[in-house]
Amino acid sequence: MTRKRVRVLLSILIISQLLLAACIPLKPDTSLSTETATIKPSATMKPTQEPTESPAPTATSVPSIAITDKLLKGLNITVRHPFYDAIDDFDQMIRDFNLNNLWGIHVTGIASGGTDGLKNDLNDGLVEDDLVIGMGYDLLAVQSDTQFIALDDYARDKKFGVEDLFEVSSPFTEFTPRFGESVNYTIPLAYNAGILLYNTTWAEELGFTSPPDSQESLLGIAKAAKEVNQTDNNYGNNGTGGLWLSQSPLSAQSWYRAFGGEFAPQDGGFEPQSQPLLDSFTFLKESYDANQAWIGVESLPYRYFSNRNAIVAEGTLESLKYQAAYQGAGAFQDNWTTLAYPGADGNNSLVLESLSFAIQSSDSESELAAWIFANWLMEPAQQARLVEMHGLWPSTGDPNDITPDYASSHPYWAAALQADPTITLVPNTGEWASVRLVFQDAYKRIYDLDSEYFPNIVEVFGRTTRTNEEQRP
Repeated sequence: MTRKRVRVLLSILIISQLLLAACIPLKPDTSLSTETATIKPSATMKPTQEPTESPAPTATSVPSIAITDKLLKGLNITVRHPFYDAIDDFDQMIRDFNLNNLWGIHVTGIASGGTDGLKNDLNDGLVEDDLVIGMGYDLLAVQSDTQFIALDDYARDKKFGVEDLFEVSSPFTEFTPRFGESVNYTIPLAYNAGILLYNTTWAEELGFTSPPDSQESLLGIAKAAKEVNQTDNNYGNNGTGGLWLSQSPLSAQSWYRAFGGEFAPQDGGFEPQSQPLLDSFTFLKESYDANQAWIGVESLPYRYFSNRNAIVAEGTLESLKYQAAYQGAGAFQDNWTTLAYPGADGNNSLVLESLSFAIQSSDSESELAAWIFANWLMEPAQQARLVEMHGLWPSTGDPNDITPDYASSHPYWAAALQADPTITLVPNTGEWASVRLVFQDAYKRIYDLDSEYFPNIVEVFGRTTRTNEEQRP
């Protein structure tokens, strides 16, 4: 189901309800070069497919991959990736692999227009590459069309596996794939997170010496900043200053989780827990009505946050490098950091979505070559290079350990992890590609409705996800 169709269906159902209610050894091979092609994203989307992560059959012995010197020599494979704004950097990684891999494998990169562009390319049937890097739920949403292969045997291999690359002391340990216990068609490379941007310089000027550690303190800081903008000589910033709301899918999921909502997959389509959803609706609507939170014309926080239109703004890890550029070029040279979402129970929380890879079914040699390149991308040194491109947290361990130089030069990058928040990974299923959009649409509705109609949104939410699930091919 397309995002447009989800939005239309949700709108129709809500209106109807309201009316009713009132490291590998390497060897040079210099004969081949690499170029990256860029594919422009299309706007068409297909219905998503049944989730494909499923229980594994009876456990088997650890597999072993055997490769002869000439088995893969000269083999050409392609990798589809979303790093359109870092093509040169990813191309350099590919060149390094092509020039140094022991087996003579040659990789060519093909860039889509970011993760959204890659999603659209997947849904339009434009991705026929051996290795595909994209959001996990987007990859699984098209599983029936693309025929991604199960990766467990590769992952568990004694020499070429990846199980040992995931650190046991990582803050993401509980999300490490359980190879052999379930069938894994994707493996996470990195995690994107919903976060809050916090202007420490402005907050200190207002008398707040420490970041907010509760929802009440967050609104107190937002109120103070709003009052400053309301009473200065700039009429253009009236109504701003407080918490800026992005209304993104990650924002919606983060507020739901901050109020105790669970994401456990369910038979027949996901349905949110009513009370966390209603409580988060009420909190956001009351904050909005009191001008402690506000929504702008622009969908990204860059100018609002750097120009002191928001002392706190919603963001994501992938947007931090752009925010940093705005901060450096803005009139206010403020210090800033990132925070987890304050929870209703006093605990902070973070919601993650995974950037993953999958391998398309083809011949055994191409599949193996794709795995060897993907395995190389999982190594700590390559994970550190990838962070420079995507700005996400590496899936294999503590961000500060894997990329200490990047963490040191970008102190805001991993700051949201410092308060030991509760971390939740959204379900790695094809269904979630549409569920996250229903979350987004539901949270957008609350600002135009009185709270007495919020239960109707909850009912329509569940009905919409059930309908989406029933209409899957």
